[in-house]
Amino acid sequence: MRSPSHSKVAGSSAGTPDAEVDWLERYRDGDAQAFRQLVDQYRDRMLQFFYRLCWDRDRAEDLAQDLFLKLMLGSKRYRSEGRMATFVYRVATNLWIDHYRQQRPRPRMFSYDQALLPDDDGVPMSAQDREPAPALEAEHQERRGTLRRALERLTEPHRLVFELAVYQERPYGEISELLQIPVGTVKSRMHNATLALKELLGAAGNTERAAATPPGSAKADAKAHGTRRAGGSA
Repeated sequence: MRSPSHSKVAGSSAGTPDAEVDWLERYRDGDAQAFRQLVDQYRDRMLQFFYRLCWDRDRAEDLAQDLFLKLMLGSKRYRSEGRMATFVYRVATNLWIDHYRQQRPRPRMFSYDQALLPDDDGVPMSAQDREPAPALEAEHQERRGTLRRALERLTEPHRLVFELAVYQERPYGEISELLQIPVGTVKSRMHNATLALKELLGAAGNTERAAATPPGSAKADAKAHGTRRAGGSA
């Protein structure tokens, strides 16, 4: 007798990460092509997941390969309980947490309720970030770089919650299960991460606008003149 997941194959799509088909179950039960379907369905999303956490394309590739290897080797023990998507994200999240801990970063002075790293603890820009972008892509690259630097300033617990909730579009209940923390803690970290990013991006925007208005320009002189008039002597 076919399992319920097998009966849904005809009307499903392999391109959607949350598709109904449990490809891992099908692979476990002897469908040799099912694992390729799973990889095709999750490869790009998992690469982006790891890349935004480590900002290293080679390392993201390695982590994604490790993820699929873990899924393949563990498929015989896999039991279809809940959604396959939740299981894949659980393995990916645990893999990242283990990898992050193994890197043995120097001690960071922050609590799990603190959203931002100390000012002197940011991640240096790579050589690629410092290279001038082509003229047509300069503004786009600058915006991406600004967002990246802001994300790097988040502490690891807040960055992981933000990645899962915003980029991976996982519901708070699932994130709570993945990270083994209360839903209230997920919401709190998401709220604090959002506020911190708004503050960082706002400060970056102010700096860019100031840099775009050099002293001596007509706009700067007009602004200064208006300030003097507002605060001038009677």
